[in-house]
Order: sequence, then structure tokens, then C-alpha cells
Amino acid sequence: MKFILSKSIIIAAAFFLFILSQLPVVFLNFLNSNGDTYGIAYKNTPPFIILALAVVTISIFIGIKCGFYNNYRKSFSWKNILFIFSLLIVTFFIQKFVVQFITSHNLYNVSHQITNQMKVENILSSLLFPGQFVAVSILAPILEESIYRAFFYKLFGYKWWTFALSCFFFSYVHSGFSLDILGYLPLSVALTYVYHRRQVLTDSILLHSLYNTLLFVF
Repeated sequence: MKFILSKSIIIAAAFFLFILSQLPVVFLNFLNSNGDTYGIAYKNTPPFIILALAVVTISIFIGIKCGFYNNYRKSFSWKNILFIFSLLIVTFFIQKFVVQFITSHNLYNVSHQITNQMKVENILSSLLFPGQFVAVSILAPILEESIYRAFFYKLFGYKWWTFALSCFFFSYVHSGFSLDILGYLPLSVALTYVYHRRQVLTDSILLHSLYNTLLFVF
């Protein structure tokens, strides 16, 4: 009974965090549907940043209560930072190669790719640079790593199939049931590996944030 209760609490917390992660996007879509085209980014950015940072704060608070940040200091050793940067570069080029391969062989679900890309561009285009940076480099990494890495391992334990499930679901939420999933697997594997090797959430958050920032800049 105690086991079932503890697992139910984990599932409820993860589901709450998932719903919470959608609020900034829903709020931004609401602002876009009720605003003028002219100057909309100036109007959208301040409230979006406030809401996004509030969501991040709540997420970190939940993570602290669940013990996700107990070993956060380990992430900031020079040896670990060098490892993260090395994996970042390798993952970036592997991902580029995979995307180029499946694009050149027409393996993408073009309709889904366009729809997904339009959603992302719509979100980012209606924000100024500070809002875009918060969305891409802070909000997404912290929320997604908490849900698809920390909560998955908390729920299923430190097992090889937890690694596989984490990789699959992270890729799936970005691609759906299509071959588009291949384009997200290299990053998903890298992020899951970084967390799996010693279960330090700030490791995978750091890699995720740096990767998103790199894509955002280039």
C-alpha cells in the first residue's frame, strides 16, 4: 500500500509539472490572439518572462522536495563541465548528420514537421530576445529534464529500460508517431545518458540548456 501511494504521488507530481509547463505557451497564445500585430513582442515579453520564471521556480521547488537537486554542486566541477561541453559538441554534429540524412532521404513527415516548426516559430517570433532566451534556455531544459529524466527514474528505478523509456518519450513528445523521432534521438540519448550515469539532474539541465542555446544562436 505504501509503495502504491508513493508511486501515485510521483505520477501526480509529474503530471502537475507537465500541466504547469504548458501554461506559458497557453498564456502566450492567448496574448497573441487578443493583441495587435504591431508591437506585440513588446507587450508579450514582460508577462511571459514573469510567468515562465514563476513556473521554473515552482518546478525547482518541487524538484528540491523530491531530492532532484541534492547533488547539484557536482555539476560545476571543471572536469564535469569539460565533459558536458565535449558531449555537447559531439551530440550537435551527430544530430546535424542524422537530420541531414533523413531530410535527404525524404523520411520526414513533412506535414508534421511544418506544423511543429510553425508552432515553435510562432512562440519565438512573438517574443523579444530576452523572452526567447528564457523560453529556450531556461524554461524548456528545467521542465523537460525534471519530467522526462528525474521523474522517470524516480518512478521506474535505475534500470536499462528506464533509460530506453526516457529516450523514447522525450523524442515522442517532440515528434509524435513518425520517423521525425529519429531527428530527436541523438539529443535524447545524450541527455538521458548524462542523467543515467550518476542521476544528477543539473547535469542534464546544463547540457540541455547549452544545446538549446547553441541551436538558438545558430
